[in-house]
Amino acid sequence: MLMFACGPANQLSLEDLANDFCEQHGINISKQGLHERFNDFSVEFMRALLKEQLSKQLDCVQSPQVYKHFKRVRIKDSTRYSVPKEYASAYKGQGGIGTPAQISIQYEYDLLSGLAIDLELTSACRNDQQDSKETLTSIEKGDLLIRDLAYSGQAYIKHISSKGAFYLNRLNPKWNVFDGKGNRIDFSNIIKKLKRHSLPLIELEIFIPINKEILSSRLIISRVDDQTYSKRTQKAKIAARSKGYHVTKNFKTRASLNTFITNVPLDWLSADQVRATYSLRWQIELIFKVWKSQGYISKIKVMKIQRFQCQLIARLLWLLLHWQAFRMVQQYMKIKCSPWKFYKVAIRLSSLLRQAILRRKSIEPWFNQITKKADKKYYTETKHQKHNTFDILKAILA
Repeated sequence: MLMFACGPANQLSLEDLANDFCEQHGINISKQGLHERFNDFSVEFMRALLKEQLSKQLDCVQSPQVYKHFKRVRIKDSTRYSVPKEYASAYKGQGGIGTPAQISIQYEYDLLSGLAIDLELTSACRNDQQDSKETLTSIEKGDLLIRDLAYSGQAYIKHISSKGAFYLNRLNPKWNVFDGKGNRIDFSNIIKKLKRHSLPLIELEIFIPINKEILSSRLIISRVDDQTYSKRTQKAKIAARSKGYHVTKNFKTRASLNTFITNVPLDWLSADQVRATYSLRWQIELIFKVWKSQGYISKIKVMKIQRFQCQLIARLLWLLLHWQAFRMVQQYMKIKCSPWKFYKVAIRLSSLLRQAILRRKSIEPWFNQITKKADKKYYTETKHQKHNTFDILKAILA
């Protein structure tokens, strides 16, 4: 009932759910009876279903050969959005005007298999840095972890190296890094060298002091376009004004560069492949966008908190199951698929899948409809000079 509920949660009343239940199962239940069934036990049951889904997914995607050295290529990020203030005791906000209650969704998946590794609902006040510290034990030998700066502290990259795993992230602008002679890297000189010789990038071996140890790493540096530089500096100026300080010259220098650090060996991934691999991280942001726009996870009204939690987890289950179907279509039909277009079709066909599951019938009719004319229905075009995942992987393999 919850997983295949039609429309956003903020438009579904208890009466709508009770009527739906009666239509599907032939069982009458009152609004009060349904209300009482949303309790702590039902929330734990839904969480158990989500955990089961994460542990028993179908690995249906062939791994690109360029990543043959890695056990998993793990991409993680989070999204936050406001929830009614009545939920502040369970989902405390980060502070600020109008945000007493916010929920954070931590999501991680394996780029190679398409399988979800972690999906956790927490308060927004539990930030990415804290999540990074609390999930270190999940890192395994051979993993490649791609995350943004919010997760990537010095203890984090040190732990990854000690586990025989690999990191790929941007260099924190606050870190001091040194060359083999112990000299601090001068980024203003690097900019001059890039301009003078019209170089697309420069790669250096650098050394990062962490406590009393020195960690060796590859540093890949390239210039950003004027638009990206302008966005970075403008954002920094707004943050600086709110805290009463000025943006430094050093920050402006670093903001004009893309700086990636990794401990992946050069003969495994070239500098160009490192940059292209990191750019795959944006796909998780696209997933969050689809979850909000097509899955309506941020459309909320005040209701019993256990009902809110059950409905949200059910919607995430629906989204994860269909993500598997999306990956299968993209892999086996060898086409550039738009998640946006795919989920629009999936929503339309959701009742067909529901009936197949409920009546224990074959899902073949549903799958035939999902894949019918897929090359036309889901085809996506490159916009604003940006490459999609399909194009990036194709370039890496070239």
